[in-house]
Amino acid sequence: MLRPALACGRLHRPRYRSLGGSGAPGQSSALFSSEAAPGEQPQPQQPPDDAATIVQGPSLLAATGAHRPSPSLFHLPGLRSLPVWTAPEPSGEQNENQRRHRIAFNDPIVTSAVQHVEANYDDIRAEYFAAVLGQGNEVDPQRSDSVSKPLEPDYDVASKGGEHAEDALHKGSWDWHSYILNGTKNEGFQERCPKTARVVDDLEKEGMLFGTPFSFCFFSTLHGHSSIQAHTGPMNLRLRMHLPLVVPKKADASPAPPNDTQQSATRPAVGMRVADQIREWHEGSAVVLDDSYVHEVWNETDEPRVLFLLDVWHPDVRRDERERITNMFAYAREKGWVGASK
Repeated sequence: MLRPALACGRLHRPRYRSLGGSGAPGQSSALFSSEAAPGEQPQPQQPPDDAATIVQGPSLLAATGAHRPSPSLFHLPGLRSLPVWTAPEPSGEQNENQRRHRIAFNDPIVTSAVQHVEANYDDIRAEYFAAVLGQGNEVDPQRSDSVSKPLEPDYDVASKGGEHAEDALHKGSWDWHSYILNGTKNEGFQERCPKTARVVDDLEKEGMLFGTPFSFCFFSTLHGHSSIQAHTGPMNLRLRMHLPLVVPKKADASPAPPNDTQQSATRPAVGMRVADQIREWHEGSAVVLDDSYVHEVWNETDEPRVLFLLDVWHPDVRRDERERITNMFAYAREKGWVGASK
């Protein structure tokens, strides 16, 4: 079983040492590393130089009462960190100054990715309705080849071996229609949603699209009276973008769960919590979050909520680091340690 790992490449970033756990004090073992762990024999086939270090223990202080990133698998030190990188939608119309400063740190990379995706909102939404719901397709009952079947959901969120493998995180009905699933592109999606695929491919050409076995891009449909329980993502290397396509009409706020840490006694009928922030979606306005923070999602209405979700690189991960990280996870995937088995 993989334990949380820290990147330890040649770049200057904060370093950590384990102070306890199953190993001797101060020891750490190698993950995807050419150096054998203490007491182990070197493997005949040596992995690449790009490596991470498994931290024995853990000896990390986490239960402080404050919300901090806590990825379940891999952590790269020294990255800027916020639960949500987009400002909440203000009441009324936004002026130009508010739109200009809605991205955290005014980061140009994240801003460029958000603007590109939002500019293609109409095309992405139209292709969702056509490919997933079958709306707007020409149907001739005399010609079977003219009937275009809707895309089928392609990810069993309760199955073993997926990103959410330990337990079923969702209650109710949650459908995925994926362009990228575990880092692999779906040609069928590309054929049915060419404009949407092109938007994503453009980000890939610019080096923004996250590219590991933990990369995802899909239409996320959370049906009414469904929820996704609080959890954290596997790493802090990516930022996750939501482009809301269909948001149920606002309903009366509901009481917050008994274990909710928010001071407010109510929450919106459809929304999400990232760390201590509760956000609602607005159609056409992207939300960028760091899913290495604990987060949960709910839809307590009678209607589905639909997002276009995609992962981009955290802007502080340098291009040379991205290449080495990609090599590391490619080796791990080849070994069958991560990602879907093929």
